[in-house]
Amino acid sequence: MKTIFFSLCLLTSFFANAQEKPAPPDSTFSGQIITDKTHHTKIYLTNFQQTVDDNGVYTTTFTFGFRFSRPTFDVNITMNFDNPLIQDGPIGFQYGPAGVGRFNGGGALRNNNKFLFLQGQWTSSSHHFFIKVKSKEKIHPVIKGLDGQLNF
Repeated sequence: MKTIFFSLCLLTSFFANAQEKPAPPDSTFSGQIITDKTHHTKIYLTNFQQTVDDNGVYTTTFTFGFRFSRPTFDVNITMNFDNPLIQDGPIGFQYGPAGVGRFNGGGALRNNNKFLFLQGQWTSSSHHFFIKVKSKEKIHPVIKGLDGQLNF
C-alpha cells in the first residue's frame, strides 16, 4: 500500500512539473527595423523591455525617442508581429508619452492582431513615447517608420 501511495505521489509531482512553462522574456530587441531611405523621421527605438506574468502573458514595451526639442509631426509607425497580440484596452494596445509631455494620435490592430499602426502628432519635453503590447508568445516585430535604434 505504501508503495502504491508513494508511486502515485511521485507521478503527480512529475506531471505537475511537466506542464509547459513560458520561455523567459527577451532582454534585448530581437526584431527588425526597416528604414525608409527617402523619408527620415529622426525617430529611433531607444528602449525595449519584455516581461512575462504567472499566466504566461508577455508584456512588451517599445520606447521611441526623438533627438530634437521641437515637436514631431506625422509619426507613422507600423509593426508586423510574428505572433498575434492580445487585445488590451479600447484599441488593443497602450501608447503614450514616456515622462512629461503629450502624444496625440491614433492607431489600431489589424490582420488578426499581427499588424499595428500608430500615426499622429507627438510633442514631449522628454522626447520619448512608448507602445505596450501583450501576447501569449514572444513577439519579434518588423518595425517601419524609424531611422534605427539608438540609446540617448
